[in-house]
Amino acid sequence: MHPNNDDFDRKDELFNENFKVLSHDQAKRLLGKDLQPRINSPWKVVILQCQLTILVTILTSLINIKFQVNDVVISLLCGSILGVLPNIMFIMRMQFNKSSHKRSAKSFVYTLVFAEFIKITFSLIIIFVVVRYVPQIKWFPFLGMFIITLQAHWLQGLNFKFLR
Repeated sequence: MHPNNDDFDRKDELFNENFKVLSHDQAKRLLGKDLQPRINSPWKVVILQCQLTILVTILTSLINIKFQVNDVVISLLCGSILGVLPNIMFIMRMQFNKSSHKRSAKSFVYTLVFAEFIKITFSLIIIFVVVRYVPQIKWFPFLGMFIITLQAHWLQGLNFKFLR
């Protein structure tokens, strides 16, 4: 069924007559730095994840001096590995075919899906290895550190001055 010409002549209800499309230069003048991407390199996120791991591990070690809870640091480090290593694998896979992304959207989507598959598979392997071979794992610090490393994406995107 083909639409008739009246359907094409009808105005879109989402836009009114006052809507004006901005050029790139006009948008840049209007929005300034907000138009620029906040994360220029995915490796900056990985570096921040490692910095967060070091910071949380040091703070937990200092707190652990008083409370003497065993195996918290090993759990934190395993949680950090679960957060950082799959991201590294994802970034490496995305950068492996960087030139093919510009040729076609199909190639980009294929690479993206495959990189995400590698990331998920690698995460599951790490969880299996930790559960199987680290019997002293404490689940709260393990999963907590994993969540902290995942939040590094948000912190980097917020573009705090102390993160530059």
